[in-house]
Amino acid sequence: MSDTNPHLARAADAVAAAAAAPLSAKRAMLAALLLDAAADAKFAASGEDDVLAYRARLAAGSAALGLVFELCALRPDGPRLVTEAVEVPLADYPALRTENFMVSLYNDRTVMRVRIAVGDQRHDVHEVLEQALEALRRVGIGSPPGGGDP
Repeated sequence: MSDTNPHLARAADAVAAAAAAPLSAKRAMLAALLLDAAADAKFAASGEDDVLAYRARLAAGSAALGLVFELCALRPDGPRLVTEAVEVPLADYPALRTENFMVSLYNDRTVMRVRIAVGDQRHDVHEVLEQALEALRRVGIGSPPGGGDP
């Protein structure tokens, strides 16, 4: 999908770049920050006067976008990016790229992944970024923010 909003287009490019470098926490964080900035740009164009209420409505409509907002807040006790080994179930082996398959053979069926850590919970950063991007695409200028994650 082509994005006409320049802030959203930059965020979409960053999400794609993060997906192309799946072990780069730096690219994943840049994508998250650009999604956060795109939400602020949508607020600025909305004519509303309460940015916190606007962002709260966006977060209520999309768990992924809410998680991106929390990650970007950089609170000491908030979500953070981690790179850690994730076990690959045997049933998922056919879907692995060759390099990941080879890594998993030598690492006891695990591959490294960048994830969002929220306490003991883990979320795949690339899935979250894609869902957050789609949530922002659904928010048109002048329309109320919201809608659920796909």
